[in-house]
Amino acid sequence: MVGPIYGQEVGLEIDQIAFFLASFVLGGALAQYPMGWLADKYDRRWVWIWLSVAAVASSIITMAASQSGTLGVMLAAGLFGLTTFPIFSVSSAHANDFATSEQRVELSAALLFFFALGAIAAPYLASSLIDSFGPPALFALIAFGHLVLIVFGLTRMQARPAPDLEEWTRYVYAPRTSFTIGRLLKRTRERK
Repeated sequence: MVGPIYGQEVGLEIDQIAFFLASFVLGGALAQYPMGWLADKYDRRWVWIWLSVAAVASSIITMAASQSGTLGVMLAAGLFGLTTFPIFSVSSAHANDFATSEQRVELSAALLFFFALGAIAAPYLASSLIDSFGPPALFALIAFGHLVLIVFGLTRMQARPAPDLEEWTRYVYAPRTSFTIGRLLKRTRERK
């Protein structure tokens, strides 16, 4: 949500900001199937831990790319989307592995609620950091969040083993913000 402010702060024009945001979304869309395949084959916690490690690296690359011109910023945005977009879907699939059929509606509501809390608080915090420390502060904040996610994942792996592969729910891309897109994707899956 703070992407347009970041784009403006690094000197992108209005049409370039649109391409910057599109690069992020395109990178995220390209990552869904390979990350879904990995999440269906390996412990999902390891998948999102490694995605978070990659997200920290892509945040650092994006901070450095702010000085490398428009093409560098666009490529960094695509890489950033590639590493960050699938994390919600992988985490959602992992949470559903532990939920019964009766608990899945409440689980989905809880996941969306916590996403909404972050979507409310993060733009204010990120824009304040950008105002105080410059555009790279946005990606420093995101990198810090992913470091917390890595520590949380490693801690939870010690507390509870992964469920058996036969008990896993199938990975499905879970759009974080649009129920319409989710319904359209569901219709496409049901026709197969």
